This record gives sequence, structure tokens and C-alpha cells, in this order.
Amino acid sequence: MKRNSNRNMSTPGTPSSEGLSNRYNSYQQNGSYVPPGQQYAENQSNVLSDTVKTQYEAENTANAVLQTMNAQRQQLQTANEDVWDMRHATEETKRELRDLQEKYRARKRKLYMYIAILGAVDFLLFLRLLRCGGSFFCRSRYH
Repeated sequence: MKRNSNRNMSTPGTPSSEGLSNRYNSYQQNGSYVPPGQQYAENQSNVLSDTVKTQYEAENTANAVLQTMNAQRQQLQTANEDVWDMRHATEETKRELRDLQEKYRARKRKLYMYIAILGAVDFLLFLRLLRCGGSFFCRSRYH
């Protein structure tokens, strides 16, 4: 098999046809320095300015994200405080409802007791009516 003889097969450290080493991108040819051309310097300046511009944009984006995250953190903290306040209010309301239910039960027992007493008095008065012959005032039989 034949290899393409037109390919640049330079070894590291040997200058290529462009004046640069493939491996080290050196500007040395035959032991002397060859400065890069004007076009290369402009390209590098453009790359550097693009890099700085990208860095500023990334920093601005990061600051915007950080501000948004701080705002969200504040919202979450406020929501968390609201939840704890609501839980406290709910527990207090439960306690008040239990107290009201206990008062209701106590009043209900008291009313049942009144009903029982009035029912007993009514029953005794009914027996008296039967004993006295339908009159509220009993007349003695011996008068």
C-alpha cells in the first residue's frame, strides 16, 4: 500500500511547511524566532475580546440567576413562616374547639339534669292530683 506522500508528516520539533511545529505550535524555524503575522495577532485579539465578552455575559447571567434565587429563597422563607403560623393557629383553634365542646357537653348535662328534676316534680304532682281526686288542693276527708 502506498501512503499519500502529499500529507505533512512532520515529527514533533521539526518545522512544518507553515513554519509551525505540529505538536508545540512553535514559531521557531531552524533555531530562529519567526513572529506571527498581522492576521494571526488580530485573530487572537478577537478571540480574547470574545472571551472577555463571554465572561462578562456569563457573570451577568450568574448574577441574575443569583438574584432570582435569593428572591425565591425569600418567598420560600415567607411561605414557611406562613405555614408555621397557620399550624400554630390551627392548633390554637383545635384547643378552643375542644374547650367549647366541653362547655357544650357540660351545659347539655346540666339541662338533662333540669329535665330529670322537672320530670320528677311533674310526676309527683301528677300523683298528688290522682290522690286528691283531681283538685290541686287536697281536702281532708275527716272535716
